[in-house]
Amino acid sequence: MNKGKSKKKMNSYLKMVLIMLAGGVVGGIFGFVTSYSGENSIAVIGHGMNAFLLAVRDHTVLLECICGAICIMICEIHFGKMKRMGSQIQDAEDEEYHELQYHIEVSSSWGMIASTVGTVLMMLIISPGYSMKYIESQSDGETGRFLAGLVVFMGMVVYFGMWQVRYVKMVQRIYPEKKGDPASMKFQEQWLASCDEAEKEEIYEASYKTYLLTGKVLPFCTLVAMLLHMVWNTGVLAIIIPAFLWILSAFNFCRCCVTKKSEKLAK
Repeated sequence: MNKGKSKKKMNSYLKMVLIMLAGGVVGGIFGFVTSYSGENSIAVIGHGMNAFLLAVRDHTVLLECICGAICIMICEIHFGKMKRMGSQIQDAEDEEYHELQYHIEVSSSWGMIASTVGTVLMMLIISPGYSMKYIESQSDGETGRFLAGLVVFMGMVVYFGMWQVRYVKMVQRIYPEKKGDPASMKFQEQWLASCDEAEKEEIYEASYKTYLLTGKVLPFCTLVAMLLHMVWNTGVLAIIIPAFLWILSAFNFCRCCVTKKSEKLAK
């Protein structure tokens, strides 16, 4: 029995060593290819990236309008679907009620994803020109274009924020038992407290799966940031941010587990 346990432990240690060796090999190959291909190919890729960022900077307003319009269209289409199904669900029988409930959840998810993606896209599009050094070096006309992009950015971000408030209010009209002020810092806690046990279980499971995903994505992002900094000198801050989020995610998960255990002991 002990032999089996020892073997199992050794296998786990061996797997971890192999994973670390594989990571070292991948890093070594990347470094060798980078050094072998020479500085010219690295410079070409760097120039390509700079050209892309300059193109985004020069067409900021157009890109914001196109991406914003697509996300707004998705948000409004699914908000309209939620509204129609919400009016039908009040008089629905059991089977129809659960089906409508599922479709409302689907529409609300698509709308929420579109509003979040829209907000992030606005930030990414405005970022290449979001620098005092860049603004001060531009002519009056170019500065005016940047300010126009900033106005569109602000308008779009306000819209997506307001859409999420409308979404919460709509859900609360469909399900009056749902509580919480979307403008409050404690909204998530208020909302969770108004959910029944089945809904809480769904939220807990989704949250745990999200934690598992971030536990894989953040180390990968940190490694990629390290490699990019080695080749293109992208800056240490690009490494620190995903590394900090990685630590924060692990720390908060462990803290919550310990808190729950202490609450059970206190009862």
